[in-house]
Amino acid sequence: MPSKFRPLVVAAIPLVMLAAAGDAGAKAAKKKLPVIGVVTEGIAERLHHPKGKKAKKAVKNEVGKTFTALCDGSVGSWKVSELGDDGAWVGGFVNGYKPKRCLLLDAPSEPGMAAKGRPSAKTEQINSAKAAAVVALTPKKGDAPLKVDLAVFHDGEGFVAVASTSRPAGEKSSCLDLTSLVILSEGEDGKWKEIFRPTAKTKGTCGYQFFTRGDVDADGRDEIALRVDMTDGYGYRVLKRAKKGYDVVVK
Repeated sequence: MPSKFRPLVVAAIPLVMLAAAGDAGAKAAKKKLPVIGVVTEGIAERLHHPKGKKAKKAVKNEVGKTFTALCDGSVGSWKVSELGDDGAWVGGFVNGYKPKRCLLLDAPSEPGMAAKGRPSAKTEQINSAKAAAVVALTPKKGDAPLKVDLAVFHDGEGFVAVASTSRPAGEKSSCLDLTSLVILSEGEDGKWKEIFRPTAKTKGTCGYQFFTRGDVDADGRDEIALRVDMTDGYGYRVLKRAKKGYDVVVK
């Protein structure tokens, strides 16, 4: 994976909403999700910068502004206290909140954004999900992964598992490591089925990792955020539940 000292590259990742099935999906497609940034270990980054003649004024007006933070199903607030020399946000979470990874929303928080009241995954569910993930992440010509990073949670519709594994890249690759990711859904029979697998569309993409999750539009179902590891930094994608799996709604 890219070195942690490489710059964060997000300028080439515009917000795009794809249409989902049905009338509700058509309405949602017209509404751009208010994801404006991310927070990693207390460090905030914009996903896009204001453009045009009023860009500088818009950036200055962000000082003192509070954004809604969605962090693994919980809701908090992150406040901009000042701007760095490069215009980057400097600030912190309100009320001592210290999550590791969050999406920042340029929208007020709503009660429906929190994952309160949802069931937690049981040990047997986690074990079953991991076994299915190992199978899904095993290449056709290769050995099963020795280590799988796994997150199992109820996304408001059912239990899902986000699993990833890394392996050394070949000598011809410009990546240090290659990371594969898959999302599985638990069926009524207790079996886990693959419902989403991102594919690298550029040579500079080294893989995908689970970043966080949260109900961005407060519709009762979590969106899943993935970090995209690239040769020159990082990018992000946000996934939304669709009829047969997940659609990319922010990329």
